[in-house]
Amino acid sequence: MNISYSFIVEKLADKFGTAPPYCYYAILSQLSTYFNNSIIVDLGTHRGESAAALAHNKSNIVYSYDIEHREEAAELFEKIEFENIKYIIGNCIESNWSGMAMLEGIQPKSDKEIFLSSELIFLDVDPHDGIKEDKVLNFLIDNNWKGVMVCDDIGMGREPGKENAHPSMRNWWHSIDIPKYNISKNYFAAGTGTGIVAFDNQEVIF
Repeated sequence: MNISYSFIVEKLADKFGTAPPYCYYAILSQLSTYFNNSIIVDLGTHRGESAAALAHNKSNIVYSYDIEHREEAAELFEKIEFENIKYIIGNCIESNWSGMAMLEGIQPKSDKEIFLSSELIFLDVDPHDGIKEDKVLNFLIDNNWKGVMVCDDIGMGREPGKENAHPSMRNWWHSIDIPKYNISKNYFAAGTGTGIVAFDNQEVIF
């Protein structure tokens, strides 16, 4: 997967911008083009921009999770260009992926089934302390997941004054002992750091 330059950044410029903190959405959109007819998970919807970026490849279904409903995200997802996004409210981490997604037009699926059948996950949950992130990582490892996970805010960004942000996340990132890529120096990375964990030793060019 080559993200050394995003060929879709110009398409995203008007929507998200090309400077921190929004430029990393270009990476998410480009990564979505490496998967077709696949499931992608956006863990931490917030305002919905990350899910919208992941929905760039319309052949995929994006399941976007948040622990509370946000009207801003819901309104964004109502646009026809984002009809491949499914918005799920629930704390899948604390419920140990035992919840069920009951969505119109989609066969009911458990959170566990959704995560383990996905090929790409974007992880961006609050607070950035490495605790919930570690639960997600271990869940995927324990279930022999073979996809790619993009991690936001790993604490080693290039944004002035935030080079050492989120020290707990930085410690968590350093503790990961499976193949990973710190892409924080990439032009399109988040200002507080972006990392990619390759669970099946996928190659990432950045």
